[in-house]
Amino acid sequence: MVRNVLLKTASTLDDKKLLLLFIVVTTVIIIDYEFGLIADFIPDTISSGEGISLFVSTAVIFATTSLIILAYVRQIGKKSGAKILHLARTHKLVTIAQYMLIVIVAITVFQVLATMQYDIFNLAVSLSISYGLWIVTMILLASAFFTWYKSISSHNESQSKILILILGLSMIAYVINGGSGLASSLIWLQEQNPVIKSTDVAFYPDFKPESLTSQIGVVNQLSSTVAYILTWVSTVILLRSYMNKIGRLKFWGIMGFAFIYLITFPLYILGFLSPTGDTDTEVMNNILLMSPTSIFAGLVFGAAFLSIARTLRPGTAIRHYLILAAYGMFIFYLAGSATVSQAAYPPFGLISVGFTGLSTYLIYVGLYSSAVTLSQDLTLRNTVRKSVLEQSKLLDSIATAQMEKELQTCVLTIAQKTSHEMKENTGIETSLTEDDLRDYMSVVMNELKIGVK
Repeated sequence: MVRNVLLKTASTLDDKKLLLLFIVVTTVIIIDYEFGLIADFIPDTISSGEGISLFVSTAVIFATTSLIILAYVRQIGKKSGAKILHLARTHKLVTIAQYMLIVIVAITVFQVLATMQYDIFNLAVSLSISYGLWIVTMILLASAFFTWYKSISSHNESQSKILILILGLSMIAYVINGGSGLASSLIWLQEQNPVIKSTDVAFYPDFKPESLTSQIGVVNQLSSTVAYILTWVSTVILLRSYMNKIGRLKFWGIMGFAFIYLITFPLYILGFLSPTGDTDTEVMNNILLMSPTSIFAGLVFGAAFLSIARTLRPGTAIRHYLILAAYGMFIFYLAGSATVSQAAYPPFGLISVGFTGLSTYLIYVGLYSSAVTLSQDLTLRNTVRKSVLEQSKLLDSIATAQMEKELQTCVLTIAQKTSHEMKENTGIETSLTEDDLRDYMSVVMNELKIGVK
């Protein structure tokens, strides 16, 4: 019954409804993230009746929206017939993990409402599941990219090879980032009371710089920076082919905006932007002012993928996958910046952690399929160029309109056959339309004419 309702709801999602869904998710994460971040400053506020009601509301929205998103991804996979990354089995794994997170959140809500306390064990399990999903999906992606790189290293476009290599390296950086983040969070939880009561205040433990925990924190920060830079570079390469669709100025404006995060994050890590103030209120306000940098990061990558997606044909698999990558990137950078290890009452930050693993799954599905599509587009263009050169030699000349028409028909047939074969192998169709292929053929043919002159 519930499954049918979810599938029916997911089937009605168009671009506007999907955008609205993720606006709701984003709002919930921001509320949960911000309250968790400053929980030690406002313990009475968040533990009040209004604060607990807010936490329960975010928990309900978390359960509902995450299941709708999973149903939506499942439908896309069925419609496109995608054969990438064993999507069906992976989807089952992610679904099981998400249901477990929903159950844990429900148990925590029940404990808060019924006993005015909750077990710290709930937070440890939630972190382990979410970050475990993060690590596993990124490992699978890294493995897929490197396997793909080996298979095309001797016969594909250099741009495609560089893209796949950088994507593979960025996934490794994310694996390290996720592993070190999980380790740091679990160590933090060991410093908390086993049971958190309504009178307890969120606690951020301090560790000496030479301690193992601090060293793990440094690894986490460095891997995050490296992953971000590699993601920025790969996003530029991945979407550059579509630059003309959204405009060169708009494209570089979006990607240039990323440097806000790229500059502020290292300064924060080095201590130059540490939140300070004469009063607790000033410190809290400074923390809230600095926290949106992660939103900027996700917004940049999300906007880049979303802008390209909106230029493609509605209903196509690649359009859906680019949209998933867009929302996945945005939610990942937003939810991944949250923490629940401060053990606030109620545990604000838990909902954000619950969305982290799901966001990596959206990236997993969307990013790889987008890279596959780009590679196929490059291969198809190369096939068109090669065919034009070969067929023009057979026809001796492309000077007459009849010759050009025959050449276009012949090359288009070859290109369509290649496109069909690639879709059969991957389950993902190329983003190039027949008109795109004709336009590219005209470019190549004009080059030949100039060469002849």
